Parts: sequence; C-alpha cells; structure tokens
Amino acid sequence: MLGTIQNIFSDAIKRRRRRIFYKGRTLSRFIVKDVRRDVMIVSADKIDDGFITARIRTTNVLYSLHGLVSSESFGSPEQISVDKLWKWTGHPWGGLPDGTLIVDHLDPEIKASQNDS
Repeated sequence: MLGTIQNIFSDAIKRRRRRIFYKGRTLSRFIVKDVRRDVMIVSADKIDDGFITARIRTTNVLYSLHGLVSSESFGSPEQISVDKLWKWTGHPWGGLPDGTLIVDHLDPEIKASQNDS
C-alpha cells in the first residue's frame, strides 16, 4: 500500500514538472531580494529524472538599474537539477552571480573616496 501511495505522488510530481518545464519556455524568479534568475529551457528530455538542459542568466536588478553592471546574456546550455534551479549560493542580501559584491570590483581610488565620506 505504501508503494502505491508513493507511486501516485511520484506520478503527480512528474506531471507537474512536465507542465512547467518544457522546451522553449523561459522562467523568471527572484531568488533573493535583489537578484533575479531567468531560465531558458533548451531541452526537457530528462525531466522525469529531475533534470533539464537550460541557459541561465542571473542578474542583480539594483546593480543593472543603476548601470553598475552590464546587462548579461544567457549563459551556455547546461544540464541542471530542477531541485537546484532556484538555489542561491551568494550572500543572503544579493550581490553578483559569482557570489561577490560590487564593491569588490570597484577601482581602489573609488573605494578610498567612499571611505573618506
């Protein structure tokens, strides 16, 4: 009986994933307060196993609005687990996609002038 219930839930999860993740769809979600991730699905052949092939773009919205970073294009296609698609590994308050902060990339003279004010 437990196996039957597990199969029912497993089938429901697979149907939901097939409905959400299909080839050609672009999904977008804020993963922390100021960082948005866009996912362009290239292939969903392995969706029943929990994987998709997608091109991903992660943008700090505040940085791009103020012109501090250039607008990024989608990355190269990569296979990613659906469970890890919306995970953020950077700072909890945002930052850049590589987990660093914009101030880490500023010119040392600019940093010194900001510290003086």
